[in-house]
Amino acid sequence: MHLCPEVKGRITLEGKPLANQKIERSLTYEEEEVDSVYTDDDGNFTFEARTLKSKLPGSIFHEVRIRIIIVVNYNGEYYLLWYGTQQTRKTDIEFAKRFQNLNAELTNEEITHRFESPQCELGHNIKSICRWN
Repeated sequence: MHLCPEVKGRITLEGKPLANQKIERSLTYEEEEVDSVYTDDDGNFTFEARTLKSKLPGSIFHEVRIRIIIVVNYNGEYYLLWYGTQQTRKTDIEFAKRFQNLNAELTNEEITHRFESPQCELGHNIKSICRWN
């Protein structure tokens, strides 16, 4: 199972990079797995791709649902970089595109983004302070 592709992003506040900020990623499939990284001097961060071996997808009655949450805690307040659910065994193409450019300006309002995908008939809704063109 592909839990999450590589994630690359940048954290800024009023356009200025935020260094040494802890970014946490929570991946929930069978169990919750949490990992974290820190931003560099330019506010950049990277998470490695995560996979998992599981027998569950072999069942005809099993529905794949992987919850992905990525947050930063800045001055005691959590900012949501990503909250969404992947419903495919392999990483959705549209998720992978956005995870390569997870740039967050902390002054942005958290909104729900809707995007279509050839891999998911119903499309996706994710919550984030990030913006994509």
